[in-house]
Amino acid sequence: MSIKLLLQAPGLNLQAVVTDDALPELITITQKFRDQDATASGAGLPASTTGVKEPPTNGSSAQAANEEMIKAQLASHGAAELLNQLRWDTYPEKILLLGAWHEARGGSTPWKSCDMDSVFRQAKEGAPSNFPRDIKVAIKSGWINTHTPRTYSVTRTGWNRLADAMSKLGS
Repeated sequence: MSIKLLLQAPGLNLQAVVTDDALPELITITQKFRDQDATASGAGLPASTTGVKEPPTNGSSAQAANEEMIKAQLASHGAAELLNQLRWDTYPEKILLLGAWHEARGGSTPWKSCDMDSVFRQAKEGAPSNFPRDIKVAIKSGWINTHTPRTYSVTRTGWNRLADAMSKLGS
């Protein structure tokens, strides 16, 4: 077994996997150099930086900043324009893109299938004829998350997929 570390500071983002033998020294270092003000205010450090054998949380500031950057890019474009730029052909991909666009523009989160019907109309695109099947594919791909049986939102994986696609466009 190994321990995954994530060290973050301004200008530093380091990940390392070390052996279990390093645990006593990691605990010593974290106890010796602990910032009491940061831990008292809930600075959001992942448990792995304190020596506990847990993976870092997905809520790191770098990922949140990336998500906000993508949201800003999506909000600055029209839905039809985004569909034309990305040229995604499948409905699960279009649901991801238009769901993210809906969230980025301040639409309700979580959103419903009727929200997607409205967004597809705004994009001058035909809505999926079998929305339950297509949303299920997007959910299985990890792009969309269900909140209730009929409400959805874009996942971190979905935002990362969009970030990759947008970076390839040079937007």
